[in-house]
Amino acid sequence: MFVRDYHIHTKLSPCADRIFDVEKVIQIQQERGMKEIGITDHDFSYGYKAKRIEAARNAIKQCDASIPVHFGVESHMLEYRSTSLNIQLASYFDYVLMAPNHYHLRGVAPPSDFKNPKKVAIHEIYMFEAAVACPITDAVVHPFVLAPDVFRFLTKGELSAFGQEVMRNIDQKRLIYQLDLVSQRGIGIEISPKFIRYNQRHLIEFYQLCLEREVKLLIGSDAHNAKQLEDLSVLEPILDELGVQEEHLWQPKVWQW
Repeated sequence: MFVRDYHIHTKLSPCADRIFDVEKVIQIQQERGMKEIGITDHDFSYGYKAKRIEAARNAIKQCDASIPVHFGVESHMLEYRSTSLNIQLASYFDYVLMAPNHYHLRGVAPPSDFKNPKKVAIHEIYMFEAAVACPITDAVVHPFVLAPDVFRFLTKGELSAFGQEVMRNIDQKRLIYQLDLVSQRGIGIEISPKFIRYNQRHLIEFYQLCLEREVKLLIGSDAHNAKQLEDLSVLEPILDELGVQEEHLWQPKVWQW
């Protein structure tokens, strides 16, 4: 179950450890017995330049890994029909992870009131719809996960309670309609240790709904350093509780380059 990790950052991403390079990621993951991984630095890590993207792909090839290493990217929605990565550059990657709620980044439309759960709920479903509708989206990462550095509550308990209230205010008809679109398009929905790290276990109900609507789950550590690569283990009891089997998991399409 935990032999694949499709959301890993390297030192190319400004938010990752400076010593966390592609070679180190591959070495660690091979030693841990992983069967397949994906390198997914932020799109802005390449300066939106095709030559830099190709250089990063070649660096992966030169590692001569013993396991498949996909070359993906994490992009983000700015608002509806507007994303940080254009279709032309998206074609250089094996797959595109789309973040609907990177509110800490410049240009991303934020909720009108970060302390009002109803307004946050309306904005979260709007951004989720935008990510699903985006033609370059292959998987949506950390949807409805509220980041502590953005939603500044004093304790994890307060953030958790606020997150629960947000999900109670999500229009269920709109959500189910979107999940059906996700299923039809073969888009993955990420389940990441981040939701546990942020004390938002109420999202288990969301992942259960995903499975009920025949949506495949993407397993990704969203690791920014070597230690976070090990965090996938905390998902094991959650996936057992959800009854997740291999056929429920999302995998990138295999492209010939």
